[in-house]
Amino acid sequence: MKNRDTKILYVIGNGFDRWHKLPTTYTDFYVYSESLLDELGQYLSSDVSSENPWSDFETYLGTFDGEKFYNNHNHTDSWEEESFRPSMAFSLEDGLNAEAENLVDAIRSQFQEWIESISVDDAEKKFCFEPKARFISFNYTSLLQTLYGIEDKRIFHIHGSASKYDELIFGHGESREVEPELDEDGNSNRIIFSDAKGAAAYPFYAFQKPVSDILERNQSYFESLKNVEVVVVLGHSLNDIDLPYFKKISEITQGSKWIVSFYKEDERIKHIKQFGKCGMDSNQIVVCFIDDIPKILSSMQLS
Repeated sequence: MKNRDTKILYVIGNGFDRWHKLPTTYTDFYVYSESLLDELGQYLSSDVSSENPWSDFETYLGTFDGEKFYNNHNHTDSWEEESFRPSMAFSLEDGLNAEAENLVDAIRSQFQEWIESISVDDAEKKFCFEPKARFISFNYTSLLQTLYGIEDKRIFHIHGSASKYDELIFGHGESREVEPELDEDGNSNRIIFSDAKGAAAYPFYAFQKPVSDILERNQSYFESLKNVEVVVVLGHSLNDIDLPYFKKISEITQGSKWIVSFYKEDERIKHIKQFGKCGMDSNQIVVCFIDDIPKILSSMQLS
């Protein structure tokens, strides 16, 4: 049917790269950056599994404990000691600012280097795409372009692409309440070390994934999806932090059908529940093994 493939949107997650045997798990990142992540691990309040370390790296980032970071770098005398000088608090703040920024920059740089080190040259084709369909990729690699010959203009790399030398986006979806300036009696909550403690908390905020900002900056792109009739989700874990993207796609492509791949049988119910959080009806969704998708897609009647 003419222009059939232009009504299809593929949404690609990391499971698709892993299906092609690319070493793109966060456990692979830990192997690549063990010493740096072990340093970071000192400041996380979540236990890292020894069996599968750092498999949920982005979630771990959301447990960063600024208090631990502060205590580890604070060698200043107590303000109650006679030797204390107010300038020590300012020096501590400056030092913590530098240490926190260095840690964040090192992790971002190492993440970028790791992604750029992943080769797709030995990957073999395992899927048949509609040739002129559109793509949203959550992956950083060039697998779609290099292996499948997909034109770059058809792919929206929602978190950046290593091949374009983008700044790669990753992070957690946690938020924290900020202590108010004044208590309930109108007295200041600030202490002389308040700014230093704030500096120590910087990595937590630096690694918040800016989902709302991404949606706002790319509003025109999402609006351009209004003619999409079928959304095919390949290898995406559908974690809560990424659900706003799927909710936006669902709202723009009202009435669209969704074909969603799963790897293990227990993911079938989980995927349907996650889409339910986006306000979607289960009747819209077909959940199946990835190998079954081309046949299901070809049987669908599109306008």
